[in-house]
Amino acid sequence: MSNRQDRMILVAFADPNLLYQSNPAAQMNPDRYRFRNFIDHAKLAESAGFDAIFKADFLGFDISKGDVRPRPGFEPLTLLAALSQHTRRMGLIITESTSFNEPYNVARYFTSLDNISDGRASWNVVTSFYGEENFGDGKLLPLADRYQKAEEFMEVAHKLWSGWGEGSVDFTDKGHVFDGTRISNTDHAGDYFRVKEPLDIPPGPQGTPVIVQAGASDEGLAFAARHAEIVFAAAPDIESGQGFYSDLKQRTAAEGRLPDRLKILPGLNIFVADTQAEAENLYQSQFTDRALLKYRDKVVREAPLFKLDDLDLDKPIPASAIPSIEELSRAERRRSRGLLLHKSLSRPGITLRRFLTDVFEFGHLTLIGTPSSIAEEMTDWFNAKAADGFVLKGGNSFPRVAEEILPLLRETGVVRPQAEGLTFREALFSNA
Repeated sequence: MSNRQDRMILVAFADPNLLYQSNPAAQMNPDRYRFRNFIDHAKLAESAGFDAIFKADFLGFDISKGDVRPRPGFEPLTLLAALSQHTRRMGLIITESTSFNEPYNVARYFTSLDNISDGRASWNVVTSFYGEENFGDGKLLPLADRYQKAEEFMEVAHKLWSGWGEGSVDFTDKGHVFDGTRISNTDHAGDYFRVKEPLDIPPGPQGTPVIVQAGASDEGLAFAARHAEIVFAAAPDIESGQGFYSDLKQRTAAEGRLPDRLKILPGLNIFVADTQAEAENLYQSQFTDRALLKYRDKVVREAPLFKLDDLDLDKPIPASAIPSIEELSRAERRRSRGLLLHKSLSRPGITLRRFLTDVFEFGHLTLIGTPSSIAEEMTDWFNAKAADGFVLKGGNSFPRVAEEILPLLRETGVVRPQAEGLTFREALFSNA
């Protein structure tokens, strides 16, 4: 049973291929990249009780990488707009960058999606950490400047979303009736953007999309405290989760916002089987030497300050391979990820093998066990205020999560059926 009055919020990645990543049979399915597969996955998530689906995105394609996996045919807006027509109530969380977009375009995207989906649009706001060679002058602003630009981007977007005043549009038997005197120009002239006119489409049911954020740098946390309604977090253990949760809720209150209007959702991988031993074997089976070395290369690409390239898997990691906190704090790309990895790498005597298995998916929580043990651990995190819910990133069987773990969470009352006809924001903060 839960000792909280609110309910657990659950988000699933929209790409089923990520959520079946450790299931060889699913990976061999020739239909895995077809749109029909995404529809089936979204419908299963909704019927199970997930609150939203999320499409991550990174603007760039590094062809020099040894193991390149192109995205399966869909950018976020197109995919989730299409999936909105095959779902009824789930939020639709789409990633858009403030570094490589214009506020007018983004405001139109989300207003349009909100109208198409009857009020389920949600924006994962990112400042981007690469991809600059594909846009504009080919330069990426320093991190602090990227967040300064993001602040102005949000200011402009909110001006655009609020430009249509009450009574500016009405729906009659003759169609849409507009009152232009109630529609305000944006009239913004700032350091990064100049926007004069209002949006050219009427507001959606939510007015503004639900705002999501995932940065864990000081700049990112400050931005989240001011703007976010959902934060995707990385916390490998319950103590880390509680620390992050408490800190961000305090930051939110310091910004004059109600902490309860922010949902903190750590990333979660689930490896589920009929027995604990089977689940442990399933989890460990993915860590062949070859797989670990590929994973090491991925860590090096994502966090190049760590010198792990030529290390033996079973020898302790030397101190010379680990950058200092000061060095990581000056990094302009993946700063928060580097700080997270530093904590794990700094343990005395840790080998590369142990590090790589422990930081599966870069330090996100991984639960391994039976349906009942996993449901209990998720509830423990929720009750301990280490999480307001979770975003499911991967594991071995999404159907088992949907069909075996979610019913157990419903039995305890932490997951509750949503009322029909609510917008995503209304459902997100409804305790019913």
